[in-house]
Amino acid sequence: MKSARRCHQFFVVYAIAILALWTPGCAGPPPKLFPITPVNPEAGESDSLRREYDTNGDKTVDFIETLGPDGRIIELRERRGDANWTVVDWSPGRTPSPDANTPPRRHLLIIVDSVPVHMVREAWQAGRFRLFHPPVRVIAPFPVMTDLSLSEFYGCSPCPGVESAYFDGRRLRNGYETYTQGGNVPWHRFVDYWMNTTAHAFAYLWPDAWFDHELREIQDAFTSSTQRDFTGYCVSTSAVGAMYGRTGHARALVRLDRFCQWIVQREGGRVDITLMSDHGHNLMLSDRIPLPETLARMGYRVTEKLERPGDLVVPEFGIVTYAGMSTREPDRVSRDVVSIDGIRLATYLDALRDEVVVIARDGEARIGRTADGRFTYQALRGDPLALLPVLAPLTAGTSGGTAIPIDDATLRSATLEGAYPDAVYRLWRAFHGLTVNTPDVLIDVEDGHHCGSPFMSKVVHLAAAHGNLGQLSTNGFCMTTAGKLPPDLRMEELAAALTSLGIEIRSNAAHR
Repeated sequence: MKSARRCHQFFVVYAIAILALWTPGCAGPPPKLFPITPVNPEAGESDSLRREYDTNGDKTVDFIETLGPDGRIIELRERRGDANWTVVDWSPGRTPSPDANTPPRRHLLIIVDSVPVHMVREAWQAGRFRLFHPPVRVIAPFPVMTDLSLSEFYGCSPCPGVESAYFDGRRLRNGYETYTQGGNVPWHRFVDYWMNTTAHAFAYLWPDAWFDHELREIQDAFTSSTQRDFTGYCVSTSAVGAMYGRTGHARALVRLDRFCQWIVQREGGRVDITLMSDHGHNLMLSDRIPLPETLARMGYRVTEKLERPGDLVVPEFGIVTYAGMSTREPDRVSRDVVSIDGIRLATYLDALRDEVVVIARDGEARIGRTADGRFTYQALRGDPLALLPVLAPLTAGTSGGTAIPIDDATLRSATLEGAYPDAVYRLWRAFHGLTVNTPDVLIDVEDGHHCGSPFMSKVVHLAAAHGNLGQLSTNGFCMTTAGKLPPDLRMEELAAALTSLGIEIRSNAAHR
């Protein structure tokens, strides 16, 4: 019976994918957008810049943006019909209205999936998103997955699993069943719009049409809503990047900027907008690692339950640069799996000592935590996280084999620009409260390779992926019109930082 049900589910997904190859499905109309370029940019006074637009297509300038010395828009002017020019009520920041009869400024939060911070910084430097303060880096948890990241943002961790397919301690949960039923998304209850999960197959095969669809859905819902704060989540930016890589993200960002300009004009300036992503994207082609097949050839039994020595549960659902496995022998499995081409690191929790063990082909280390919250990194062989040069100044030249406690903030700051940003904390968190059903072994996959669904790997021509500890996968972004944010934030810190600017973020704190 179970086998028949899974077979049926596979053919349903297959049929959806085939249908999507021939039609963009039920994607709706595109959003209303601001003009892509000004008609007459010219230098203004005091190093400012004035950008003039024809927003209604009548070949007459009717909207002007004035940029200040720091490159941000400081004034908006609008003319409707034959009326005189009026200054739009644009005063970035959540300042209280001086007039008690004037409604408070609204706020729109848009979460775009898989958009890396470096691309948003490039867009800002090129003149886009000048309604906003410059974007800042937001560090995603490991594994770098949407549900884990947004659950940390909204304070509703742990997720049941890393992905929709997970081992629950008794059996492997069916990923498609969990996904379509929303079984791994505790953060959904804090978001006003998200695409129905049954349409995600279409989005990953026709990403541009579905990105437009999502923007229009958010646009219509926000403009028709009376609530002060509205949140929309776009999955199709991940699809645009996965199919088209850098080029896909670049064109999506241009449309997103024009979307925000339209919203500000439509609301008469009385709105703040915050944009953020859940994580980054590595923007490179990759090949699938046949992980279950390779482990089976080594002699392991890849199955759905753990009943005998040598049994392994290896969920394969998305197309990602991490893998999670359940086993009764994490040490042996970790040492075997790193010998496979494309596998960079294997990690597991030594429960007896409460230490995270990190295994590479040429190295081994242990991560511990002291009672006062400091971390230790003990390199037993080699330096799998490439931390010893960074830690040497912090440990006064103590040899790498000795674990010296380092406070969390210092360690984070010292490792942000390394190969694995904030890796010590993120690996510790991966095995301490991020998920309910934590895999026994978590694998970091090199960029240029991926693990996951063989079916999806054949259907989707993958030009970008995420999941691993590396910079490109890890670093998402946030920027807001409401004020400056700290330059580097963990995902779990972002809501509080936005709240400090006067932005109300619905979170689990309100439900405790």
